Amino acid sequence: MKHVLIFTYYWTPAGGVAVQRWLKFSKYLPENGWQPVIVTVKDGSYPYTDSSLEKEVLPSIKVYKTDTFEPFELYNLLRGKKGKQLPTAMLDSSKKKSLFQKAAEYIRANFFIPDARKGWVKYAVSTGASIIKNQKIDAIITTGPPHSTHLIGLILKKEFGVKWIADFRDPWTSIFTNHYLPRASWAKKYDKSLEDKVLKAADTVAVIGPSMKQEFEDRAKRIAVIWNGFDETDSNEITAKTNNVIFTIRYVGNLFASQKIPAFWKAVARLAKEENAKLQIEFIGRVDESVKLLIEENNLQNLVRYKDFVPHTEAIQLIFTADALLFAIPQVPNDERIITGKIFEYLAAVKPILAFGNTNGDAAKLLQECGREAMCDFEDEATAFNTLSQFYLAFKHREEISYNNAFQAFSRSNQAKKMANVLSEITTA
Repeated sequence: MKHVLIFTYYWTPAGGVAVQRWLKFSKYLPENGWQPVIVTVKDGSYPYTDSSLEKEVLPSIKVYKTDTFEPFELYNLLRGKKGKQLPTAMLDSSKKKSLFQKAAEYIRANFFIPDARKGWVKYAVSTGASIIKNQKIDAIITTGPPHSTHLIGLILKKEFGVKWIADFRDPWTSIFTNHYLPRASWAKKYDKSLEDKVLKAADTVAVIGPSMKQEFEDRAKRIAVIWNGFDETDSNEITAKTNNVIFTIRYVGNLFASQKIPAFWKAVARLAKEENAKLQIEFIGRVDESVKLLIEENNLQNLVRYKDFVPHTEAIQLIFTADALLFAIPQVPNDERIITGKIFEYLAAVKPILAFGNTNGDAAKLLQECGREAMCDFEDEATAFNTLSQFYLAFKHREEISYNNAFQAFSRSNQAKKMANVLSEITTA
């Protein structure tokens, strides 16, 4: 058994999509010959926590939790709040910001490069160096965001010459949220220089989709596309849906201002009127106020239900028992590169998916590969209505829409095997 040292800011008790990739990979790597050793943060700043994920951590996995410096605690104190919970509204461009918020955002954008969690780097490097010196470590992995985590790999690679995979769950400098930050030109230049150093120094760069591979391939030695995925065991305890009268469409995850989906709401209004459809739209997660306003403008508020963040086990239950699933890629620059983690769990549920986003993007191609309905443009009301009508009429007449099983290639166990193969290749080269 070889040993891989994994640096991930997000680990239990963190909740949400960011923790899933390496929590799940660590679960399946041992059966592929690699024993994970985890270095993470103690008492980090997370948008959510989810204690139910603790059961996913194998007893054989050693987890080291280090100190860190978190500016969010100071930020919250200045706001009159306690704790280090990350205020997601800081990244919400649709809301008016106070002078204090604008100042905090400017400082965050220009003086915490590449991100506000860079205070973890020195603690993680110290712990990582001690582990490498005293234990048998065959390779290291850093995963971002936060992309400051890759600076840990850069330092340890230089000091020990250890084999290193830099894993990118999202783009770095080109990530869409950077377009909303008031970054100075010098800050952008410095951030890009750090990105270049990481891409050039890593033995392999792992990415979650083809477009990100294309973005990085002129700077990296080697790139491997290793998708996110779904865990086959997550659905073991799913209970059957009890309400078979109301057609229930669900969206699981946060919905921001860039995901208003005007065509969807027009299609829903038309379906409710023309088919007298008994339907309900449920949002599980935070919904931007601008989206709620659009719903009201279409007089659909009576059809919509809101529920805040739920544990992962409950989220899977809600996905697998929906009658149809709503999917929306943020309508932002470089949106063709976005593949949200939920799409794989949507596919695994084998439910109809009404998807909106870049019709030529990676997510659209993934849906096509899995034999699903085509991605709709955000403004394409006609296609949205026709697709939604097809879903509703099948539900009404108790007709099942069948799909192929191509999605099974994206299981967490299959993707962990690919990651293990990359680790073996770089350590035997």
